[in-house]
Amino acid sequence: MLRLNPIFDTQKDVVSSILAKEERANIGVLEPRILSVERDGGVVYSWRGATGTTRIGKYDPHSTENKLLYTFEKQECVSSCSLNKEETLLAVSLSQSTQGEGRFKPVSKCLTLLIEIHPINNTKVLKAVDCKVKVQFLYPKTCRPTVLESHLLLAAED
Repeated sequence: MLRLNPIFDTQKDVVSSILAKEERANIGVLEPRILSVERDGGVVYSWRGATGTTRIGKYDPHSTENKLLYTFEKQECVSSCSLNKEETLLAVSLSQSTQGEGRFKPVSKCLTLLIEIHPINNTKVLKAVDCKVKVQFLYPKTCRPTVLESHLLLAAED
């Protein structure tokens, strides 16, 4: 018989850490959302920040620590996200709503960004399309420590 043991619990591993760090008495609903599980076992997730921001973090199951990776200054709908092995680049796919006549229309655009999170915050637009895009960094099992390169896969829905 197959027996599965959970190694990640959103409530225990993420929400308690966020509540300890956020600086607001009435935090309300955090809406944590798992975005991806990286090859090293790390879980990349997003949540609504204290001031209407959207934040992306990573949970490391080996050290059981949470790390803030990036903060968007406004509320964003992150549909896909991946972190490279060196944790210097973050690929993010955002679903954007267009506002018209006082009501939100259905999601019509997807913006894919490559964000340099270390050493400086530098953002490049990779793709802006009318369909959802899945992003995933790829790296081989065997490591060549002298070569620092990242390969990014973009898959678009049609």
